[in-house]
Amino acid sequence: MSVRPSVWGGGGKGRLRSVTRRGVPLLLATMGALVIGPPGAGRAAPPASRSVGVATLSQEVGPSLVDTIAFTQPAGMELLGTGIIVSSTGLILTDYHVIQDALYLGVTVGGQGGVYTTSVVTTDPDDDLALIQIDADPLLKPAELARSSPARVGDPVVAIGNAGGRGVAPTAAPGRLVALHRPIRYGVGSSVVSLAGTMEATAKIFPGDSGGALLDAAGRVIGVIAAGLSDGPCPPRSACPLPLAFAIPIDQALSEIGYTAGA
Repeated sequence: MSVRPSVWGGGGKGRLRSVTRRGVPLLLATMGALVIGPPGAGRAAPPASRSVGVATLSQEVGPSLVDTIAFTQPAGMELLGTGIIVSSTGLILTDYHVIQDALYLGVTVGGQGGVYTTSVVTTDPDDDLALIQIDADPLLKPAELARSSPARVGDPVVAIGNAGGRGVAPTAAPGRLVALHRPIRYGVGSSVVSLAGTMEATAKIFPGDSGGALLDAAGRVIGVIAAGLSDGPCPPRSACPLPLAFAIPIDQALSEIGYTAGA
């Protein structure tokens, strides 16, 4: 018996329940958008290249990430996701679906310490992006953004975020870029987001990683994690497809949300 893949784009455990309940049939029907790209965007055999020190990168980049905590009702569902600190003034880049409909929004930096009260600066639902703000703190460590270093198919990468919505120190997963310029579609609540030009990587990510960072081998952010593709348990003696992560290129994300680095 074959196992049908599922696509998710939720911010955490609560969002995963919402997507699974209302979005899976539509997402399964649009699987073609996840594996068909424009000319030149197809998969290529990854060339041999240096490995990534996952533990080291996790320690270095973890303090530049936040765990987001959103409540959609006063005593209702708690949604957990990730965000990337992009300035020492407390600006954080994340996915729109991570903070969508939040009545209360807070973040914890690096999975440690207290919760920062958070405000929304601007949102771009069509591109599934948002900028949020916490108070400036001398201890904030903005992430290094790989703005002038083009990614290539076969490059080693690391996906890092609040995997599983556990609200602890960020969890890192190694992988490789297998395609660029991928169009994808995924459910966000009762709606569907369509993105063009995402990066596709063979990194095992989970709900809660949304809004997290896709890193290059030097620990620079090359993309914002937007969605994942995974399968259920594989039948005995069957080959399991690779887990996939889809990320919005960092330059594209900053441009679409209207943020100038250094601002």
